[in-house]
Amino acid sequence: MRRMILPVMILIGIYLDSILFCRLNIGGIRPDTLMAVAVSAGVLLGSMKGGLLGLGLGLFMDVLFGKFIGLSAISYMAAGMVGGLFFQKFFADNVIVPAAVAAAGALLKEHVMMLAVALNGGTFSYGAMLGGYVLPCMLMTLALEMPVHVLLKRGLARQVHAEHRSGRA
Repeated sequence: MRRMILPVMILIGIYLDSILFCRLNIGGIRPDTLMAVAVSAGVLLGSMKGGLLGLGLGLFMDVLFGKFIGLSAISYMAAGMVGGLFFQKFFADNVIVPAAVAAAGALLKEHVMMLAVALNGGTFSYGAMLGGYVLPCMLMTLALEMPVHVLLKRGLARQVHAEHRSGRA
């Protein structure tokens, strides 16, 4: 079962982001589960794996649900790669570092989306969007990152230690 933890978390994240949180939210505010998975994968498996996972997840979500293909992919890939900067660092052993990276990734993603809307002629109040949507989404993603990281860390512990011992990391 431990070998299946990452694919299972990805499937749960896709379900939560595309179905459950679309129906159950407060004023459209919802966490970004796949951002949390990409960041945790980066912290636990390295920048390359985290970035590739983020790129794949972002493209998948953009193709199925997005109006603009590649915008989520950019954000997820960047977050997974930045999370990987903390791979095998002693201070990244707790949930604070991945949570901060996931919050920054959510902030980046929402700003990329706002920029795309503005470039396509959309108008909105930046202050209202920031305070009423972006920051609450970022805080919810930060909170969700903590249990996601703990679950992935426990599930991937043997795999990470085996790769580290064999020198494949």
